[in-house]
Amino acid sequence: MTAIVLKRLSGLSPTHAGIIAAFVTILIWASWLISMRLGSQSQLSTIDLAILRFGVTGLILLPVFLKAWSRIRTTPKRYLIGIMAGAGLPFFYLSSLGMRYAPVADAGLLITGTFPLFVTFAAVIFYREKLTQQRALGLSSIVVGIATILVMTAISTGSEHWRGDIFFLCASLSWAIFTVSLKLSKLRPWDAAAWLCVSSSSVLLAGVTFGVWDVTFMHAPIEQTAYQVVVQVLCVGLITGFSYGFAVRQLGAENTSAIGAFTPVLAVLGGLYLLGEPIQLVAWVGLGFITCGVLLASGIRFKSNLV
Repeated sequence: MTAIVLKRLSGLSPTHAGIIAAFVTILIWASWLISMRLGSQSQLSTIDLAILRFGVTGLILLPVFLKAWSRIRTTPKRYLIGIMAGAGLPFFYLSSLGMRYAPVADAGLLITGTFPLFVTFAAVIFYREKLTQQRALGLSSIVVGIATILVMTAISTGSEHWRGDIFFLCASLSWAIFTVSLKLSKLRPWDAAAWLCVSSSSVLLAGVTFGVWDVTFMHAPIEQTAYQVVVQVLCVGLITGFSYGFAVRQLGAENTSAIGAFTPVLAVLGGLYLLGEPIQLVAWVGLGFITCGVLLASGIRFKSNLV
């Protein structure tokens, strides 16, 4: 139903609807990065945030999951595991851990800015897509941006900041696995979102039940919890649960990643104006290299795709 609304809104074509969905997604992604940074500085633990993100959303999407079970169970297991691991608890944990050591600007650059590198790498190596001169130039630009950030932060800020950047890169690789698995699974956006949240919440429930993890968000200030509920459940869990999958289906993984190149810009500005995190020169240099690299490496042809 949501897909039909998006397609027909103002007479939009599927491609234009996909572009709108992609831009909605990157706005929420930037908000999510800020919320994770705030969460790392609050009384909420990583498990608290994960329960809000997957547990609550999993309950909401449980009817969708049950209705889609016949389609989910016939999906190749490797793609289901890729969706669950790529955007589930491993990705969430790596992102949260990185936020303890590095600012939002680095998260925006190294998570959302570099996962197209891994997506394109997978497309070329595993799916034999042609590595054009434009794409090779883009990949080179992303690598230069990553190297600039890692080397300069290691020199100027010490090992703690550098450690956070490594966690962000691992989270980026995880998200790339999710993106490729989502595309190849051919699951509908809501079906994939339901599988991700229900499967992840099941793991969380088992961990809490057997005492592996403690839940403490009931004791945190209500304003901290309320803010995270809005971002983790409503925005990330429900809205982008659909919008990202819809964009990937309409535009393809690489074209969607090209639009996602704007996320680091929003994250850098959000960290500056909302959290008061100063933007270092290295962030601007890395932003330039990575953003240009993503646009080139995606292989997107703006004239043919956007008109």
